[in-house]
Amino acid sequence: MPSRDTTDGVNRRTVLKSTAVGGVAFLAGCSEGDAPAADDGANGGSGDGDSRHWIGAQGSEAPNYNVFRITDVTSSNRVSRVMDPAYTIDEDGEIVYRLVRDIEVGDDFTEFTFTLTEYGEWSDPYGQMTAEDWVYSITEIIQGEDNWATVSMDDDFRMGVDAVPDGFEAADEDGDEAWFNVEETGEFEFTIETPEPYPSFLEEPIIWGFQEVVPRELAEPYVEDRDGDGLNEDDEIQDLAYTGNLGAFTPEVLETEARMYAPRNDDYYLRNYDGHEDSPHMDEWTYQVMREEATRLSAIQSGEITNTDIPARRAEEFEGMDDVQVIGTPTVYCQSMFYNMRSDGWDALNTTEVRQALTMAVDRQSIVDNIQHGYGTVAHTLQPEYSEFYDDSQVVQWEYDPDGARERLEQHLPSPYGYSDGRVVDGDGEEVVLDFVFSDSAEATELTARYIQDEFDENLGLAVELEPVPWNSMLNEFFYTAPADARDWDLMAGIGRNSYPRAPEATESYWRATDEPWDTANAYGYDDPQGIADILTESAQETDPEARQENLAEVYGILSEEQPWNFLYFPEDLNGYRAHVEPTEDPSISWGYDIHRWEIESEQ
Repeated sequence: MPSRDTTDGVNRRTVLKSTAVGGVAFLAGCSEGDAPAADDGANGGSGDGDSRHWIGAQGSEAPNYNVFRITDVTSSNRVSRVMDPAYTIDEDGEIVYRLVRDIEVGDDFTEFTFTLTEYGEWSDPYGQMTAEDWVYSITEIIQGEDNWATVSMDDDFRMGVDAVPDGFEAADEDGDEAWFNVEETGEFEFTIETPEPYPSFLEEPIIWGFQEVVPRELAEPYVEDRDGDGLNEDDEIQDLAYTGNLGAFTPEVLETEARMYAPRNDDYYLRNYDGHEDSPHMDEWTYQVMREEATRLSAIQSGEITNTDIPARRAEEFEGMDDVQVIGTPTVYCQSMFYNMRSDGWDALNTTEVRQALTMAVDRQSIVDNIQHGYGTVAHTLQPEYSEFYDDSQVVQWEYDPDGARERLEQHLPSPYGYSDGRVVDGDGEEVVLDFVFSDSAEATELTARYIQDEFDENLGLAVELEPVPWNSMLNEFFYTAPADARDWDLMAGIGRNSYPRAPEATESYWRATDEPWDTANAYGYDDPQGIADILTESAQETDPEARQENLAEVYGILSEEQPWNFLYFPEDLNGYRAHVEPTEDPSISWGYDIHRWEIESEQ
């Protein structure tokens, strides 16, 4: 299930779908660390206890409803309730059609034709949703010149090339990238042509999960004036007032910092298709923000909310309750500690052996056992072991070895660093103190940070100073900020990045080296000496499945050796629901894709 980051105006690939706060995937309305208050019927909620009213928790405010700029999961989840994506993927890895009803793939994997539903209607006065709207949003806004609309996914509709082929336009000044051709081929049909074969295109988060489309008539004035701020501030955009019958619910209350209330959409387009005649199976949907974990857990116990996440340390307690069910789902998000390898970080972090030593100094199995309470697995690279692209023969597993870690660090510390009285010091004999910034949104993140601090101190003689900060501040003031403007950091935790086990090529942007990495998903400044990004780009164009598998196995072997991050663990998400909720799907990494058909009965 795709998910996120939280900075507007940054040119980076797949950010919306790449990052999780504190390692928790916000699926089916679950949210890390916070709880909604009981609905009292105000602002549109029924509050009478008799309706099939879903009340889900969210852990942060929804900063933006502009679908072209959304980079956070809170806003994304709210949009998903009132507007469907093009298509999604089920627990078996099969495509599930939504606004797109059919897909044809050319034999050479360069042409993809999408047929839209004929039952889609925008809100008045925009009429029927057609391919013209989709093509216009992609070509004029997402592919707009100089990214005038400051969209967050402008890299999705282009690819690297040796030379721009005839019939395609260069997407950068050097001619190293070419735009996809996107054309309307029928009233409800459009075709995307790629300059090179792209066999994994449908599994990558480009059209999969795509919602970045608005009525052409609504967008035209802003496109003509290249007015990105005007588009962003438009009332219909920010109120999601254009979504018509395109989602299971209709937005009625959108309080950015507090809640969203949406009643059932009786005109939902999906009701025209077999198996969806009664969708959605809920009468009302509320997302509500509250930040206290104790209140959240009390609320689900008392029946004031429908679902929330369950912290691992409380799982056994809640699993024993008659009126609450706990469902565990695998996650695609790897909890890691990032290293600042830019000019404003500790320069020793640019040495591979130093990073290896830091990995060896941390007992990651202890983190899984004692902080995650066994709900997770140690990560050795950016692929979970259940992935078909994880190859044991390629992956290096750095075992916990305090003595070996200290020896490796001492041998490979670059000049002028060294040891004095058992402590790591600089050239002036002053003790090195690393700044470790982490998100304050999850207790598990803080416990992990404090554990790593102790491990580095005891096993390496390396001092670490901790700084908990809000999620948005961590990204906006530290991570996605140029060294001259960023606050000090050397280590960072609380970001769980999507491993994309179905389409690992989507991780290419994590490693792509640039002159200004803080404007990319590689904001930590990894210089990619082994050419991982290029291998992933080549893999995306590989039509031979065996060759593709070999390429990806090589990538994840290199990453395990290089340790550009300290890959810590893949957590298991624990979702708590009231007992009367009946999911229609099996637990999987796609959990929640079919939620509009879940059964939810009134509690008496």
